[in-house]
Amino acid sequence: MKLKIPFIMLAAMLISLPASSQSDTHIYLKKGLNSIDLNDDGILDSVFSATYDNNTSHPSETLNIFIRQGQNWFIVPVPDDDGFTWTDLRLSASTLKVSGTELHCYKKRVYLIRAVKYAGSSGDGDLTDKSRVRFSRFRLEENNDDPGTSVFYWDPAGIYLTEQTFDEVNEAFQILDMEKFR
Repeated sequence: MKLKIPFIMLAAMLISLPASSQSDTHIYLKKGLNSIDLNDDGILDSVFSATYDNNTSHPSETLNIFIRQGQNWFIVPVPDDDGFTWTDLRLSASTLKVSGTELHCYKKRVYLIRAVKYAGSSGDGDLTDKSRVRFSRFRLEENNDDPGTSVFYWDPAGIYLTEQTFDEVNEAFQILDMEKFR
């Protein structure tokens, strides 16, 4: 019996080691102002997490991101959009979240991850059904060379499509694997 207990403990540790080695990369945000050094320059930047309530049963969660450089503040636009506010999307009259965003720190770099339920290559899939989720990863970059463009922007840094299917993107974020982005 004495040999069984150490063996069981050793087996449990070895089995759980792969799960524990995948550290949690998610940067948890509180509502309101979050001070985070997004571009690793030693200066705290600002991420505002807020609720956009448009008088529906499912308000949207939003993010606005500002980078501080000296005495200046720069707003960071949303890639492939014309706005400055990241927002999630829930299906009307439903609690199903079909798109969302999170900040993650991976290998000492902050990334913004967008998750969107995948409606198939033709785009005609039913998002109320379980479906795969497409993750897009963006890295913060700086551009001081091109007049008329934002000083800071989110540069695409990989995508991947989950093998599993999910009811909503929050479930998919639970299994996000930063190693799968290509």
